[in-house]
Amino acid sequence: MANDPTSLVPDLPCIEFVELVTDFLEGALAPSRHEQVEGHLEICSGCRTVLAQWHEIIVLNGHLDEHDVDILDPVVRDALVAAFCRTYPGES
Repeated sequence: MANDPTSLVPDLPCIEFVELVTDFLEGALAPSRHEQVEGHLEICSGCRTVLAQWHEIIVLNGHLDEHDVDILDPVVRDALVAAFCRTYPGES
C-alpha cells in the first residue's frame, strides 16, 4: 500500500482493493470509487499484479476452478478468502 501526498483522491488500502476487485472488473463501482481504485493501481504494483492475475484467469477460463486457486500467490489467495469470508460469513 502506498500514499501519494499530491493525490486529490485518498489512497485505498490494498486489502480494500482485494475486496473490490470483482466489482471493479465488472464495472459495478460508483464513479468516485472507480477513480479511487484507478489511483491506487497507478501507485501499487502489488495490486496491479493481483489485477493482472484476475484478468488472466478470466481470459483463460471465464471462471475459477481448483487449479486457478492453486496457482494464485498464497498471500493473494489468503486475502481473497478472508475478504470472501467477511462478505459472505457462513458460506465458506
